[in-house]
Amino acid sequence: MDIQTLPQEYNRLTDNVEVLVIDLDFTMAQWGTPLEPTYGFVESTEPEDYYNSIGGLADNELRQAIQDLVADSETVRTQTYADAIDILKTADQSPENSNEVWLLYTEQSRKKIDFQGLGGSIIGKWNREHTYPRSRGGFYELEEDEVADGMNIFIETNADSLRHGISDAHGLRAADGPENSSRGNQDYGEYNGPTGNLGSFKGDVARAVLFMAVRYNNLEVVNGNPENTTVGELGDLQTLLEWHRNDPPDDFEMNRNNIVYTWQKNRNPFIDRPILVEHIWGNLQGEIYFPPLSIEEYTTSEIILYPNPVSEILNIEGISGKTEINIFSINGEEVLNKTIFQNTFLQLPFQSGIYIVVLVTNKRTRVKRIVIE
Repeated sequence: MDIQTLPQEYNRLTDNVEVLVIDLDFTMAQWGTPLEPTYGFVESTEPEDYYNSIGGLADNELRQAIQDLVADSETVRTQTYADAIDILKTADQSPENSNEVWLLYTEQSRKKIDFQGLGGSIIGKWNREHTYPRSRGGFYELEEDEVADGMNIFIETNADSLRHGISDAHGLRAADGPENSSRGNQDYGEYNGPTGNLGSFKGDVARAVLFMAVRYNNLEVVNGNPENTTVGELGDLQTLLEWHRNDPPDDFEMNRNNIVYTWQKNRNPFIDRPILVEHIWGNLQGEIYFPPLSIEEYTTSEIILYPNPVSEILNIEGISGKTEINIFSINGEEVLNKTIFQNTFLQLPFQSGIYIVVLVTNKRTRVKRIVIE
């Protein structure tokens, strides 16, 4: 408050007083935080035919089809950098308190009102973290980026619009100001989060960075740790692949994907279809991607395991809740026991041969046979 004039009998002792009003009337979400993840409460809001165009493709054709989808100039929108603040306040909202955002890296929540509006880093404030650092991506802002003009006013964009990476909410996350500064523009693997973190952010980071590498031309994720002054390359690919595999998408991340989709009209395919990461960068390079069944088909179908025969990566589709998976060798030896909550994939580093897969849900038990080549 700035009091400009007062009657003569009053003396102005204090000016420019900042008043912080906190609403204690908050709500909690049905799903958990990344520290205590839940699965299956939040469903993808993708249109039924959203991923139809990427089926039956492999290698560069698959990557190009994904880019054509997420950078479609006829559909996809870019918002201003100021709008990104409002997007993050919703997309990164803490499941435990609707008045707070969940912070990447430090694995804690902070009041939405404590956004850091100025440059630098301020203790107790949060700001916008570029998972693919802006200096490494070549992102920059213009004067109009400082105007928050809402969802319905947007900028046209395409795969060559590298500048728009500055405000792409798929690559942005709410983060503690000082920790954001500590991370700087380091490669992942070189930076692993603050001391004592539990790594709940790692899969989220991997999928965000890999999205950016496909969404925009002249961005790559590479093996090793390039110099931090390198533009257009970020490491370390193998670290990010490991993070992706060990920390699959949870309800928090799916809800985030849904919210960003309402603003930008594109989704992060590596959240909706995690197996795509393996087809582009991992153990399924060169293999054709076959999309899963539609939601309607799931209701009348069995759980699907593919490919079969399988060499290393087995896709599991049709999961609608908690499912226990047991895999046995032909001799009856249990070689894997795992509980899943959604469609996923498994690495099968086993010897060639015939294996029995037992899938147990709260309704029934299914037994399937696979061949590992």
